[in-house]
Amino acid sequence: MPPISPEETPLPPAKPQPSNLAALEPLKLPVFRMLWSTWLIANICMWMNDVAAAWMMTSLTTSPIWVALVQSASTLPVFLLGLPSGALADILDRRRWLVATQFWLAGTAVVLCAAIALDVMTAPLLLALTFANGIGLALRWPVFSAIVPELVPRQQLPAALGLNGIAMNASRIVGPLTAGMLIASAGSVW
Repeated sequence: MPPISPEETPLPPAKPQPSNLAALEPLKLPVFRMLWSTWLIANICMWMNDVAAAWMMTSLTTSPIWVALVQSASTLPVFLLGLPSGALADILDRRRWLVATQFWLAGTAVVLCAAIALDVMTAPLLLALTFANGIGLALRWPVFSAIVPELVPRQQLPAALGLNGIAMNASRIVGPLTAGMLIASAGSVW
């Protein structure tokens, strides 16, 4: 039997190699990329707002209770509305509900800015607006989580959820840092 040359040697079938960039695959989808970018920016703004509201409360009152109540007013709606908002995310048209929650948050931000610009901000008003903002956040989180599986293929869902975790945790760093820089350079009004 003649020897087999290296060119004639049959090769075993190639095994698919996992891509190091597989975690970024969902970002190739334009709708997910746009929603993810919006989620990242919205969460950065949320953390900036939390820092700015607490800092502003220190300029409105010297009572530590009022300053602590800012965080309570921000997170209490999530505790109170977590389950109902999850049910609404399952019942209502998710896209419209997500847009409605974003408008709620934008409206709250406009009222907050107007109160500051008109110099009518008080400690109770700041708490009320922080609570209203918390309501919008409590209603937004479940609908965002529920809409992601509609945007990406099933095999990319773990990567998409991982990217959402990255966006949330990155915003927890970037938001307070940005707020601190703005407050230090331009004041808490900005």
